[in-house]
Amino acid sequence: MVTASLYIHIPFCKKKCDYCDFFSIGERDRRGKANDLSDSYINALITEAHVYARRYNISEWRTIYVGGGTPSLLSPAQLIRLISGVKSTAHTSERTEITVEMNPDDVCAELLHACEKSGVNRLSMGIQAIDDRALRAVNRGATVAMIQNALETLSVYWHGRLSVDFIAGLPNHTYASFKNQFDILKTYPGIDHVSLYTLTVEENTPLWKRIEDGSVAFSYEKADRMWLIGRNLLEQNGFLQYEVSNFAKPGAESRHNTTYWKQEDYIGVGAGATGTVYDFEKKSAERWTNTLSIPAYCAGVANAAHSDASGALAHVKRSVELLDEATLEFEFLMLGFRRCQGVSAREFERRFARPLAFRLGADKKDGVFSQWQKNRLATIKKTPDGDTIYSLNRRGILLLNRFLVELQS
Repeated sequence: MVTASLYIHIPFCKKKCDYCDFFSIGERDRRGKANDLSDSYINALITEAHVYARRYNISEWRTIYVGGGTPSLLSPAQLIRLISGVKSTAHTSERTEITVEMNPDDVCAELLHACEKSGVNRLSMGIQAIDDRALRAVNRGATVAMIQNALETLSVYWHGRLSVDFIAGLPNHTYASFKNQFDILKTYPGIDHVSLYTLTVEENTPLWKRIEDGSVAFSYEKADRMWLIGRNLLEQNGFLQYEVSNFAKPGAESRHNTTYWKQEDYIGVGAGATGTVYDFEKKSAERWTNTLSIPAYCAGVANAAHSDASGALAHVKRSVELLDEATLEFEFLMLGFRRCQGVSAREFERRFARPLAFRLGADKKDGVFSQWQKNRLATIKKTPDGDTIYSLNRRGILLLNRFLVELQS
């Protein structure tokens, strides 16, 4: 049985946040153009999932993740149609993790009922900050009142799993306000997963331009200090860090995101979506990114629907990259060391036919991993079944980028 995870991209927003560099289209940019969130786009998503399921003989979706953009802009009827449509392309079960991203200002009883009716069992809500000054500083659409109303609505109408996002270091966010927002973890015990990010200022975003011209004050040092405070508060509330930016109550880890970190197959559908299918026997992989033109995307997928499995993908407007063994090997390490669980020597050797200790420099005193061990930033553990796990510890994972640079040098 061939299984894969499915990512569905909804590239529409009411308005774009000033820090965002993901592909999405704000309402003002959609006006008067063929970029509306219409049923034709929903049709294209379902068709493209079907095309890939045929092409790669996918029999089951391990996880389904509807992201964006803002998936909660879908109407209840569109959401039900989308989920039921992609479920028809490959098998799913009650164990299949199905996640939908939501903005607080979109949360309502009708949309939550549609989620449960269609089999969605996990929501991911982007809170970012519970502070109106910080939210306004990055042009975020929701307000504190909207966030509180969304949490109240979820506590009444939602019975599945709930993840929330916070960002450390937003302009105008005080330390006191940042700390206080974690009180919701006690008030709303249904939250079982938190993604805590440090604000990344991407070049040429509106926020980057305002920081560059001095109209907005931003400090990387303050953002890092806030993140560390947030990590401590999450751990005090029973959330365990299992990846660089992700924390969960026991058993509530994101199975979909773990697909990426474990280098497993994932299919990306939608304008701007990316997918990767691996072939470790040949030590290669195919990665694609769909066109950012929504009309071109819909037209290409419509043509693909009328072709057989072998030729259908020729119609989908996308760029394709073939990954070689060296790229796969480094990505395996980069993704694996993001996880607190670390990297399996047995799995590395199975995939790349050479010892992990040699690749990491753990077999000699002046090797990279040996030096990180000496500096008490990394650990090696033996498992009961004879495997060896290499990982960065609590301090070391904060320096992940430096570790990866040293591995490449």
